[in-house]
Amino acid sequence: MAKTSITIDLTAFQERQAQGLITARPHPKHDLIIWNYTPKCQYEQAWDEVTMQARGLITEPDGNIIARPFRKFMNMEQHQGPLPLEPFKATEKMDGSLLIVCTYKGDRIVATRGSFTSEQAIKANEIIEKRYGNFEFSPAYTYLFEVIYPENRIVVNYGATEDIVLLAVIHTLSGEEKDIHHAQCVNSWPFPIVTYYDGIDDIATLKQLEEDNKEGFVIRFESGLRLKVKFSEYMRLHRLMTHINARIIWELLKNNESIEPLLDRVPDEFYAWVKQTSDNFHAQFRAIEQQCREDLNQVRDLPTRKEQAAIISTKQYRAVIFSMLDNKNYQDAIWKILYPSASRPFKVDEE
Repeated sequence: MAKTSITIDLTAFQERQAQGLITARPHPKHDLIIWNYTPKCQYEQAWDEVTMQARGLITEPDGNIIARPFRKFMNMEQHQGPLPLEPFKATEKMDGSLLIVCTYKGDRIVATRGSFTSEQAIKANEIIEKRYGNFEFSPAYTYLFEVIYPENRIVVNYGATEDIVLLAVIHTLSGEEKDIHHAQCVNSWPFPIVTYYDGIDDIATLKQLEEDNKEGFVIRFESGLRLKVKFSEYMRLHRLMTHINARIIWELLKNNESIEPLLDRVPDEFYAWVKQTSDNFHAQFRAIEQQCREDLNQVRDLPTRKEQAAIISTKQYRAVIFSMLDNKNYQDAIWKILYPSASRPFKVDEE
């Protein structure tokens, strides 16, 4: 008998969820779950077979897969080892929100990477209903789009465009992708299709195609490996638009707040910088704290405050030591010492 379903390792997914590495959100009507990796997973680079699969994966509660979107794929410079020596297909990297569409029990299911009810999912469903309501989404396939509309602009300016752009069609059971650009089926799609860089089989040539108002490109090797490359101008503009700098991270750490909400606002390329900046602040904090404790031990047993003060006043971090001596909150004094210049994640060419 032919296999009619495929399931995830539900125990492994639930373990990652308990660790805070993935989320599991329910559908408002159907008994479905959408799995998505978290900022914590990205920050800790906790990538494995489960977390990479949890990129908008939709299942039933027992783990039966209903929609199979792209696995998490990395920037080309993050790829470990040599690139495959095999043919690849290159398409434009769209600058909107990933949209996952499938059919379940006769209903159209529309979701973004982590939610059935996000603003982008709701808007996309309206676009589908208005423009493509007569298109029959096959229950055997997962359809992936980029939803583009003015209120969802990230960096690239698509003007007044309000549409969904077809990225891929994946056979949900097998994971095989249809060639959406094939001459025999390209005209069967009622929606716009992502640009295909036909005839280009060299990555160096692709990188020379950099254009203003474009994000970059995605390449998919014959074996299925998918990587992305973002144009330098896009990255420069994204850095300017997100306004992430060391002071923002300093303020979150000083107030003992999580940096995870901050990570939702930055692309993958910023995670290493955010983590390094955070780690550096913590390391400097611990070093100052340790030094002050050692200095405090030199004066703790002196008989008078005057004698203690005479020695403490010669120390580099005397405000911290006095706070420690008086059993007061000294953390703010250390954070004040660590207040940074408004450094940016990368050098920005302002010319």
